Amino acid sequence: MIAHRWARRAVLFTAFVAVMLLIVQTAPGGAAISLKTLRVGADPDYRPTSWTDKSGKMLGSDVDFATALAVHLGVQLHYEGVAWDGIIPALLSHKIDAITAMVITDKRKEVAAFSRPYGFQTITTVVRANSPRNFSPGKDDLGHMKVGVMVSTSAATALEGIPGMKPTTYNTVADEYNDLILGRIDVVAIESVNAGYTTKTVYPGKLRVTNNDLTGKSSYTGVALRKEDTELREAIDVAINTMIRDGSLTKINKKWYGDVDMIPKE
Repeated sequence: MIAHRWARRAVLFTAFVAVMLLIVQTAPGGAAISLKTLRVGADPDYRPTSWTDKSGKMLGSDVDFATALAVHLGVQLHYEGVAWDGIIPALLSHKIDAITAMVITDKRKEVAAFSRPYGFQTITTVVRANSPRNFSPGKDDLGHMKVGVMVSTSAATALEGIPGMKPTTYNTVADEYNDLILGRIDVVAIESVNAGYTTKTVYPGKLRVTNNDLTGKSSYTGVALRKEDTELREAIDVAINTMIRDGSLTKINKKWYGDVDMIPKE
C-alpha cells in the first residue's frame, strides 16, 4: 500500500514538473519555443543602446530590452559584445541567435529576417555647442561639409543618397564625436535617439543636436534573426506585443530616453 502511494506521488510529481517546464517555455506572453538560451549580440560601444563599463559589464537600453524579451520568452539570456561590422556574419554563422537592436532596411532583409518593429527614430545631425545658433546643417547643406558617420548604420545609409557626399567613416560613436569636438569634421550624422542621449549625458555643453531630419521618414528597429528561425521569430513577435501591452517596453524607453514616443503602431 505504501509503495503504491509513493509510486502514485512520483507519477504526479513527474506530471507536475512536465507542466511547469511547459509553462516556463511559454510564459509570460510568449509562444512555445525549443530554445533554452537566447544568445544576443550587440555593439559593445554604442551608447545608450549598448556599451561596456569598466568592469566589463554591458549596459544600455538594448540590454534591458533583451533581458525583458528573454523573460517574456521564458528562456535564459546570453548577451555579448560583437564588432558591429561583423555582427550579421556572426548571426548567420550561428555564433549568436539574435541582434535585438537593429534598424530594419531592405538591404539587411536580403540576408536576415526581422521581428515586428518595436522602436522608431529619425536621422539627424550633431554640431559643436559653440557653433552659431543658426548653424543647423540639413540634408541640402552636407555636400560641401566634412561629415562624420559610423559605418554600417542607418545614418551611413542615409548619406549614400546625398549627391557629392563623401563622409569620413568611423567604427565607434566615440571616435566621430571626439573628432567633431576637435574640429576635424564639421558635423556628425547619426540616429536621433543616440544623438539625444549622448549629447546630454556624455558630452554636456560640448555638442548640440540640430533636430533636422535628413531622410523625411522614420526608421524602424526590430530584432534581427536568421531567416530559417521562423519559430523564434513568431515567438518574439508575440513577446514584443505583450511587452507593449503590459507596459514593460514603455518603462525601458522612459528609463533611457524620457518621454519620447518611440513605439510604432503595429
